[in-house]
Amino acid sequence: MYNLDLRFFVPALINVLSLFLPNLQMNLNSLFFSLVILTLFLITSIKLPLSVTTPGRIRVRAGDFSFFLAISLLGSVFLPQNLFWFGYAVIICVSPWHRFLSGLFAGFLFWVWNFLPTIPLLIINCFVQNHQAHETNSPPPRVVAVSDDDIGGN
Repeated sequence: MYNLDLRFFVPALINVLSLFLPNLQMNLNSLFFSLVILTLFLITSIKLPLSVTTPGRIRVRAGDFSFFLAISLLGSVFLPQNLFWFGYAVIICVSPWHRFLSGLFAGFLFWVWNFLPTIPLLIINCFVQNHQAHETNSPPPRVVAVSDDDIGGN
């Protein structure tokens, strides 16, 4: 049985409301209240079972953070309408595999984190020298570039 996470309807609702309320001005208190509600919303899962034969219960569970939901919420605010709806459709279509894709993404970030220290460090120092500073017709200063390839150093 597949459960539909009702939190994924909120980014679409925010995007549609932004069409009708384009010049919404928020003061500091309402902005803080919105951020607190949004944070609670991101970590609380509301799942509705999709089954015709057996009745199911709506499950509300705290501590279920969704990376894809956070991306879709950011997209609903910052992306243009057409791009948001395309990305939103992709996120909804792959929603049964969110846990697997999140694990792949975390593994990729872990691989990048371990790979970055193996890249050699290249330090380039530039010195400007002008030997004829007292002459009136002096040529432009000469630039000497010295590079040092420090492999494995900090």
